[in-house]
Amino acid sequence: MANLSPLHRGIKKVRRFRSVARIGSGLAQWVTAAGWLLLVTFALDWLSEMDSVERIVLLAIEAVVLVWLFKKYLLPALTAKETLIGVAARIETHQNVQSDLVAALQFSDVSMSQFGSDQLRQQVVDDTAKLSSSINYLFGFSRPELWKNLLCGAATIGVIIAVALSAPDYFSVFLKRMVLSEHTYPTKTVILSLETVEANRVIGRPVTFVVRVDENKVVPEAGLLTIHGKNDTQSELALLRVGNTNEYTVTLPRVIDEFEVSAVVGDDHHPRTKVKVLEVPRVELEMKADIPAYAVESFSVKSTGGRIQSVLAGSNVHPMLKSTNKELQRATIQLGEEVFELKQSGDHWVMPADDHPLINVASTIKYQISVTDTDGISPDRPITGILQVRPDQNPRIAAATVINLVLSGAAPRIKFRAVDDFGIDHIAADITISRAGKDASDDTITRMIAQSESHAKLVDNTVAIELTDFDLEIGDSVLVTLQVTDYRGQQEGITVASDPIEFTVTSRANFLAAMRDIDSETDEKLDQIIRAQLGVGDRQ
Repeated sequence: MANLSPLHRGIKKVRRFRSVARIGSGLAQWVTAAGWLLLVTFALDWLSEMDSVERIVLLAIEAVVLVWLFKKYLLPALTAKETLIGVAARIETHQNVQSDLVAALQFSDVSMSQFGSDQLRQQVVDDTAKLSSSINYLFGFSRPELWKNLLCGAATIGVIIAVALSAPDYFSVFLKRMVLSEHTYPTKTVILSLETVEANRVIGRPVTFVVRVDENKVVPEAGLLTIHGKNDTQSELALLRVGNTNEYTVTLPRVIDEFEVSAVVGDDHHPRTKVKVLEVPRVELEMKADIPAYAVESFSVKSTGGRIQSVLAGSNVHPMLKSTNKELQRATIQLGEEVFELKQSGDHWVMPADDHPLINVASTIKYQISVTDTDGISPDRPITGILQVRPDQNPRIAAATVINLVLSGAAPRIKFRAVDDFGIDHIAADITISRAGKDASDDTITRMIAQSESHAKLVDNTVAIELTDFDLEIGDSVLVTLQVTDYRGQQEGITVASDPIEFTVTSRANFLAAMRDIDSETDEKLDQIIRAQLGVGDRQ
């Protein structure tokens, strides 16, 4: 058979052209779509200054779109396969060669089963071999679509290059932002910093913000600070320029909770910044009082409201401080003019010494406690209070008798009542004898009247003073003074004397005459006298 090599080369040339055209067109279309997608993203990011989350979402959407464009334009071109027979059929259509090219290829293929006249097949092959060298194989295959797609792709690349060259700073920042950098686009005004004057922002206290801008750029007269609270609440505060400087300030009167803050000055915007807010240490104070043992059952530590506490004189008071919400770094207590550093013991802060003004406290004292937590924050005001010291009152005793005239061998009875706020230790009587007609003959004898281990708070009794032992004569006088001593545990009790009662030794006739004036209400009158001496109402 005739040589069909020119035909084979021509058909393969057409197949290569069509493959390159398909891939070139698909790539040009994909580049065009991707390029305009890049420009749209640039415009959106520049105008809205998207945050990181928004950029991640946008990039994810663009990735999906680019994959879809690849499948639509490039993948078909890369995967398309054309046979020589199919290309030959297309050449016949454009060259009007009828079916000779396809037939010649089939008749010359020894791997195919042949049928019909051998002469006819040979004639078709020979005629096609003569014709194959003169065929313009690419005639009829249109190039405008390829050139149009390539031109669109090149134009798109040109637009991107033009945009990058016309705004290199902006385009450079855009590329950095597309890899999730926190760069911002250039502005006429450039915010350098957004800070607070206070090192610590504390709940319940004001916070002053300072915004600084580049003084070599545009410096507007004012700006705006936005507070972003919980539940997307917002409030705006005007930033006022400080003189002719590059600083702007505004004060938030009271901080309630953590928040975020952003600022706008001129055409620049400072991104939202979280402001951490700290708590003020909340302190619990206990003034633990050790009451003297003798008064434990009768005296209870009382608080009269606020930081005023009442304790018994002689008590040992131990301040115990505890923070309920934060760890403390330092705590001090001022007692009068002295300041003591408290030391930490477990969860509490206590006095470091065993000897201080609150040991065996004797008088009312004011105290002031100051604390500082580990963040360097102290309460707005120190803890102040008063430790009221209630003294152990002196005991009281009153005595009275029915008649002051006595016989020399009589035993006059004295009614008495003794009271104390915590207990009576004992009661004694001092008996002083004055002899008639003798200037310096006074003799004093002390006799125990009552002594009780129960240390009662009230002793109400009558005592008889035996005069038979004193060898008295008419005209002599006996001065009786009752003395009560209170109970104060290991300490020595206080002794208080009653008003003295004087008895005069008289004759029997005079004594009987005086007794006639005593009526049945004598005891009641004695009680009234005693109560009057002790005061209105007995102390318990």
